[in-house]
Amino acid sequence: MFLPKLFKVEDFNALITFLKRNPFATVISSHHDVPYASQVPVMVDVVGDEIVLSFHLARPNPQTKTLENNENVLIQFTGAHGYVSSSWYEQEEVSTWNYQAAQLTGECVVLNEDELMEDLKHLTDHFETGDNARTFDTLSEDVLKQAKGVIGYKVKVREAGLKYKLSQNRSDKDYKNIVLNLRESGNQDDNRLADEMEKLRD
Repeated sequence: MFLPKLFKVEDFNALITFLKRNPFATVISSHHDVPYASQVPVMVDVVGDEIVLSFHLARPNPQTKTLENNENVLIQFTGAHGYVSSSWYEQEEVSTWNYQAAQLTGECVVLNEDELMEDLKHLTDHFETGDNARTFDTLSEDVLKQAKGVIGYKVKVREAGLKYKLSQNRSDKDYKNIVLNLRESGNQDDNRLADEMEKLRD
């Protein structure tokens, strides 16, 4: 990831919070110079100072053949993002795209059967909430058998980068006008971007 100093976020806790708030990530790998990518929910755990990511793919997914004992798997997380028009600036300038993104690289290994079931429980129980939640312990044996159709993985992260490109280089007047126009767009993604920009400048 290209990380200019102005947009680089070095706070470890901010990175972990970002990953957990944006769990639907892209897993990227390659085999014989052929790239593969899958969008999957990724769970995040911190063990000491180490970040461990876990996910699973359907067995028929061809990317599974590229992941076992792969030392260089890349996982991309994307946060708020949106178009910023140059018409929102006080002076003429180019338009741009604001965004939040994290890229993490590490070694990928296959989970054994017990580890996979524990990871699926962790994933299910994390997202199932409310009075009618279908937590892992409530699932029938027939449903649990479907776990045989997936392969679980974990990635021990070696390198991580978090980038917030949110118009930090603009004046307060431009910054406020960008936020205002994002709010007025009526687009949910634009509104989320405006929220993140307000947090950053505050």
